[in-house]
Amino acid sequence: MTLWGYELWSVTLAFARIGALVMLMPGLGEAAVPARARLGFALLLSIMLAPEVAPAPDDVWGASGVVIGELAVGLMLGGVARIVMTGLATAGQIFGLETGLSFAQTNDPLQGQAGQIIGVFLGLLGTTLVFATNLHHVFLIGLRDSYTVFQVGQPFPVGDAAEFALTGFADAFRIGLQIAAPVVVAGLVFRLGLGVLARLAPSIQVFFVAMPLNILGGFVILTLGLSAGMLVWLDTLETYARGGR
Repeated sequence: MTLWGYELWSVTLAFARIGALVMLMPGLGEAAVPARARLGFALLLSIMLAPEVAPAPDDVWGASGVVIGELAVGLMLGGVARIVMTGLATAGQIFGLETGLSFAQTNDPLQGQAGQIIGVFLGLLGTTLVFATNLHHVFLIGLRDSYTVFQVGQPFPVGDAAEFALTGFADAFRIGLQIAAPVVVAGLVFRLGLGVLARLAPSIQVFFVAMPLNILGGFVILTLGLSAGMLVWLDTLETYARGGR
């Protein structure tokens, strides 16, 4: 079946993988981007890539199973990239716990719901950096190259997908801790100093003195170490966008 010279089944096979990935891709796959815009972009991309990456099947009934496999591949690639994206939320939670701002909530424009204030800031910063560094182009190139690794019609690699997802979870927690590590170390030293101060001067209300200093010092340290942490996060996300570790 053809429409304007395009094989409909070929476009459908391409759209199954591309649509699933675009709906979850960092930057383009945010909830703030309208779903129709994402689906329209995925459809246009599928029409362009279908003649090259998705040959038309001979058996229509057998193609139904291939569509499910292509959908699973797209969800795996986009889902792992989304998991790595959550490393910023992990860093925000750690920062909030260290500075006492874990209960400070604000509206998250990316997710359309309330979120921890530092986690929301880091998420917005990460999304901005994805577009500022053209990392979304790397994701699109990786999507095209994924057809050489996961060829259309091949069985879905369940074992490799599970290992890929577990690695993504591990890297997300690692990156979150790396971004928040300066605040964690400074918080430990600060609390040790407060303990010594409380022993030397029991009459001082340590809690009321420490809380403003803890928040101020946390913001200063986060500002100083944020650039290095975000570079580590971008490097890891680019590695996943290229399909490797």
